[in-house]
Amino acid sequence: MARGIDIPEMNWVLQYDPPSSASAFVHRCGRTARIGNQGSALVFLLPMEESYVNFLSINQKCPLQRMSPVKDVVDVLPKVKALSLRDRAVFEKGMRAFVSYVQGYAKHECSLIFRVKDLDFAALARGFALLRMPRMPELRDKTFPEFVETTIDTNSIRFKDKNRERQRQKGLAELKEKAALAPEKKNFIKNKSWSKQKTKKDRRKKTAAKRKLDEGSDVDDEDMRELLSDTRLLKKLKKGKISEEDFEKRGDGGREVPGQSEGAVPSGGLGYGGRDVRLPPCRQPPIQTMNPVSTSRDLFKWPRA
Repeated sequence: MARGIDIPEMNWVLQYDPPSSASAFVHRCGRTARIGNQGSALVFLLPMEESYVNFLSINQKCPLQRMSPVKDVVDVLPKVKALSLRDRAVFEKGMRAFVSYVQGYAKHECSLIFRVKDLDFAALARGFALLRMPRMPELRDKTFPEFVETTIDTNSIRFKDKNRERQRQKGLAELKEKAALAPEKKNFIKNKSWSKQKTKKDRRKKTAAKRKLDEGSDVDDEDMRELLSDTRLLKKLKKGKISEEDFEKRGDGGREVPGQSEGAVPSGGLGYGGRDVRLPPCRQPPIQTMNPVSTSRDLFKWPRA
């Protein structure tokens, strides 16, 4: 309620949960006991929220007193659940109230006192007479064994208002049509990192290797045999098993290479089939050194004022 609103003969102000700011709490209490009249204000607090009493007495100079519990309280939750089953409007109001309460609790000004992670969601859902837990980020990946959901399909609950029910059925029909026309989603491997999903990549590699094998090589088989033979001779020469004269005789094989004298080997390569094949020298790649990376914790500290 806004500050300054005067409602005559208001004897009680009940706050089911404390407001987001302490000043708003005081303004709400001020709707009663106006112009010399008497009145009372009541706020409901959970056991973990009792430190809010001391906070109000210090921050707002508003002392509170504990109220003794009322005996013989009538349990109306079964009746509210029955109403939810008969009318979808009641069911949706309860769901919206629960979601609003949790989200407002998470944004409370006194976040040290009102911590959403300390809430008992199962007891809270029973207090709102919910038939099932709503889908919201705060409840993701959580289980509530103490909360028993209804076995009835909540989608089958109808509105008492026929116009609203007609609109709902129309919306459900449109959703089914969109789902039928939507393209089928790809099934990805769940709970597995992308680096380990190598099935598709391996299949592509095998296909490329097979295609390359089918296409074959541009070098003739005879030229390939001569190249391998000359490579073996070169290895024997390096190991000292044959002399340079034997290497020149065997390497040329008595063939006459155009533009060269008999028995000569092209400079920097081996002659076979009238070609000058140059064997690149074996080079060792330069070793790259990296500056040592500092692992000091100072690298991960936030700047301080």
